[in-house]
Amino acid sequence: MNISILKNVTKTTNKMALSLSVDNKVNVKIVNFVWLEDQPDTLYFSSVKGAAGTLEYDQAQSVAFISIPNSDMIGNPYIRSQNVTIEHSDKTMADLLPKYLDSVPNYQKVWDMIGPKLQVFELKLKDVYVDPGLGREKLTVQFN
Repeated sequence: MNISILKNVTKTTNKMALSLSVDNKVNVKIVNFVWLEDQPDTLYFSSVKGAAGTLEYDQAQSVAFISIPNSDMIGNPYIRSQNVTIEHSDKTMADLLPKYLDSVPNYQKVWDMIGPKLQVFELKLKDVYVDPGLGREKLTVQFN
């Protein structure tokens, strides 16, 4: 599987609009995320333990997302997926902190304020639509 275009697009963004449906009520949240090349079918994000959002993640029956292109990116590259599953991750924020610090500007301030309170979640992807930007070939990456 060639994930080079996915890798390139995930380098251009660190936020997503995450859509959840719980009991036929839809909600959209903006969250920071990270992607690891050795687990291309998984995106990681965090939420404050015990917060209302954490309960929504546990109860979500339908999940989709679209990444939010950084404002300085020409062509608005993005990724999106539907029918995503959310689960608690075995990874900790300490495991993911280097990646967050590398890809999310000013994340150190977030970490200093609430780092120990954060719980990691995984978005498991069956497929992901990758749009590398205007005028470039789009593709859907399938995962087993």
